[in-house]
Amino acid sequence: MLQKLVRRPPVPSDHPPLLVLMHGLGSDERDLMGLAPELDPRLMIVSLRAPRRCEFGGFAWFDVSWDADGVQVDEVQALESRAAVLETLKGLPAELVVQPSQTFVGGFSQGAMMSLGVGLSIPEELAGVLLLSGRLLPAFVPQEINSSIAQLSFLVQHGVNDVVLPAAGSREITAYLTSLGSPVTFREYPMGHEVSRESLVDAGAWLSSRIG
Repeated sequence: MLQKLVRRPPVPSDHPPLLVLMHGLGSDERDLMGLAPELDPRLMIVSLRAPRRCEFGGFAWFDVSWDADGVQVDEVQALESRAAVLETLKGLPAELVVQPSQTFVGGFSQGAMMSLGVGLSIPEELAGVLLLSGRLLPAFVPQEINSSIAQLSFLVQHGVNDVVLPAAGSREITAYLTSLGSPVTFREYPMGHEVSRESLVDAGAWLSSRIG
């Protein structure tokens, strides 16, 4: 089980909906929890800590390096981290007494890549996926497509001024998911590699509209 931070819903219920968040490279579970006050108060929010320590501080879902061909990803580590996330997700409904059919996952940057990998792996177990400033990792593209992916909703957001992960990555995600028949909402914003107020408000509204 991955380490995590939990925010219980300010508006309690017997079986609240669950949002599981995954942070970006060099951060930790406290980072995205800062978004919690702006999100639907019915949500149980769990922010996970990536399993690998970064040499410059914080944590990572997988190592990255740069060479003449661009950014290189350790895809073996990415698959290992996805397995750890999936194992952690299995235990959350019983541990937190949440509604399994109302489970959302989301993340920023590396966390968005992980969230997409989780969504492609277990679409039948999720109510929605929130992807902030990510891209599609080839290691996460399934050899056989789960038909449930066509019923899973995605929100994809990116900043047009992002020089860390260009917005082309989210455009590729959107095209890929659309080809699978998934309902995708894609939004671009005048921002860099960040979550702006406007993008956060849109994300909150998207989540609220899907809570049963």
